[in-house]
Order: sequence, then structure tokens, then C-alpha cells
Amino acid sequence: MANNLQILILAAGKGTRMYSDMPKVLHKVIGIPMIEHVISKAYSLKPKSITVLINKNLLFLKKKYSNLKFLVQEPQLGTGHAVKIFQKQNKNRSAKLLVLYADNPLININDLKKIKNELNKNDVVILGFKEINNSSYGIIVQDKEGSVDQIVEFKDASIEHKKIDICNSGIIALSSKSLNLINKIENNNVKKEYYLTDIVKLSKKYNYKIKLVTAADSKTALGINNMSELGIAEKIMQNQLRTKAFKKGVSMIDPDTVYLSPDTSFGKNVVIEPFVIIGPKVKIGNGVVIRSFSHLEGSVIKNNVVIGPYARIRPGTILENNSKVGNFVEIKNSKVNKNSKINHLSYIGDTIMGEAVNVGAGTITCNYDGVKKFKTKIKSKAFIGSNSSLVAPVTIGKGSVVGAGSVITKNVSDNSLALTRSGQKNFKLKKRKK
Repeated sequence: MANNLQILILAAGKGTRMYSDMPKVLHKVIGIPMIEHVISKAYSLKPKSITVLINKNLLFLKKKYSNLKFLVQEPQLGTGHAVKIFQKQNKNRSAKLLVLYADNPLININDLKKIKNELNKNDVVILGFKEINNSSYGIIVQDKEGSVDQIVEFKDASIEHKKIDICNSGIIALSSKSLNLINKIENNNVKKEYYLTDIVKLSKKYNYKIKLVTAADSKTALGINNMSELGIAEKIMQNQLRTKAFKKGVSMIDPDTVYLSPDTSFGKNVVIEPFVIIGPKVKIGNGVVIRSFSHLEGSVIKNNVVIGPYARIRPGTILENNSKVGNFVEIKNSKVNKNSKINHLSYIGDTIMGEAVNVGAGTITCNYDGVKKFKTKIKSKAFIGSNSSLVAPVTIGKGSVVGAGSVITKNVSDNSLALTRSGQKNFKLKKRKK
């Protein structure tokens, strides 16, 4: 089976209900385009081939996913028409086909594996889901033996049909025998489209075996058609990520306000306060505390680090053991070594910071001259006074002190005091008239 399964991912829909200039299938769920979720799950089935059916406006996807096969459906004349296009170029007439949808990132891999297994014993396998208050989905009608008798569109359903709570997800798998019937599908309907669901009727005509697989969770069988459904999908998948984090021992005070990425790795005894966003490519060690309203991405957080509240940790940042990043601090492309502290209102960019450094409130590294970016080096046990500006490229020596309010443009040697402030002068003021 594994060597004879082909997968077709339908992605030719215009996505007009998204009201967006971005193609629907590229809208992201947990930071990943929804089509990539489907492609990943398709790969997990180890098929012989994966083909993506697109419209002419999505031709650029060929470069983005160069390892996949692509076909163009123009015009879009229904799901049956889509499979007809596939079958026209399909040279392997003994292969089986699984049809997926690029706008269904929630599809459960275990349901797909069930479909794959059932296709070994049946000619048509349909994924259905339970929907008690159905108002739009096609209805799957079964006979007394439990085989699928027909799929009825909701608008064409009788009162008796509407009492049935098993609906059609659109996902279907076909044996080579049923797949070879695809060209017999006709467009005798109001829309003049070719419906893939008609393969059920054709397969029954030839006494082919038809099997229903019911989704373990109805939510995972649904596609995304608008921004509201995209938001629902995000919530579902975020809950899945939170559950994985809980299993790793992560403590979240208010889980619904914490947003994670699928590639986040956690150590032990991690505490995340409310309203935290962890973007892609973040590794978090043991005993880390991330306080409220902090945002992390592309960074490595070692053990016993405290971050925030209101901290922004940007890509390329490494926070070593026992370092501390406080409120309203932004760090980018920098290494903060052991026991160093940046507690308040600072920007640290393109910096290598030694151990046990203390950075005072309001300090910034001036790393960009409008054309190029430059490095700042702050050696171990240096003390940077409040409201200082370190103009890169510059090195602050080991054990040195930068006086508050200084603008440092030259290197400071070890164990030195650097001051750039002018002397203080006090003047008597004339009494003001009331």
C-alpha cells in the first residue's frame, strides 16, 4: 500500500471569503501556512507521490515547494474535475489515491492512517464527522449493512436525511478501480460542476466496497473558509501546543493567554506568566521564568533565566545561565553571559556581554549608523550607569564603570571609569512673579 498510494492536495480555490490579498492556503496557523500542515501530514503517510492542484495565480508555489508535483486547474469546475485533471496525467493505473484539501490544517493524522488502512480492504473510503446541528454540510447516508449508500448535499436533503448526524468532510480515498471511474462523473447539476461525491454512486453501480471512517474529533475534519474559521483553527492548535507543554512540565498561570510555536523546546520547571508570546526557533532551559507581556523569538534561553515583564527577546539572542532581562528591555542578536543583568528600559543589539555585568536603566547600544551594523563588547563585571549610550564599534573593559548619562564612542580599558558628562553648574533663579 505505502508504495502504491498517491496523494492529491486540492489548493485551486480562490478563497474569496477570506477577503484577503494573500492566497487562502498561505494564511498561517500557529505560524505555519495551512498548506504546509497538510503537506507534512501527507508525507507522514509515506506515499509514492504528492501532487498539489493549484489555480494559475498560485504558480509561484512551484518554487516554494519544489519537491512536489503541481497541476493547474483552470477554470475550477468542481472537485470531480480536479481529480479528472490528475487522472489525465496519471500513468500508474493501478495506484490508489487519497484526496486532501490544502485549507484543512487540522486534519488528524490518525484519521488519515485509518483511511489508508481501510483502503486496503475497500474501493472507496470517505471521512465523515458528526454534526448534530448541521446547516450546510453534505450528509452521508448509510445502508443497513453500514456501507455508504449516498452523499446528499444539504440543500437537496429530505427531512429524513437531515435527521442524520454524519456529514461529509470531502476527504476521500479511492482504489485503482474506483479511480478509473472518475471520467464517468457528469455535470448534470445547476452549477454545471463535476462533484467528486458522485463517485459513490458510480462505485455502487459496479458493486465496489465503500467504507465510512468517522473522524475522532469533528473539528479536525473541517476546512477553513474565512477569517473566523482561521481564528478557530489557531485556537484549537494552540491548545494542542499548550497540552504538549504541560506534559513537559511547563507551568502556565493563564494558558489561554500564552501563545506558543510548534518548534519551541522546554526544559524542566519552566513558569510562563499571562500574555506571553513565544515565536519560532526558541529553546528554553530549566528553571526559566517568563513574566507577563513578553515576546520571544529565534533565541536560546539557558537555565534559571528570568525574563520580563514586558521584555522583547529577538532573533540571535542567547541568554546564559542566571542572567536577567527586566521590564521594557529589548535584546537582539546578542549574547548575555552568566549572572548578567539588564533590568530596566534598555536596548541591547549586536552585543557580546561578559559575566556579572550590570546594565543600568535607559542604556542603549547604538549599533547602526544608517548603513552598517557594528558590535559592542562589554566585558565581565563591567557596570554601565543609567542612561548611557554605547556607540559601536566599542569595547567596555573588564571591571570598568561607565558613569550615568555618558555617551561612549571610544574603547574603555579594564578597571577604568569612563565619563563624558560636562561639569554641573547651578545658577540662581530670579524670583518669579505670581
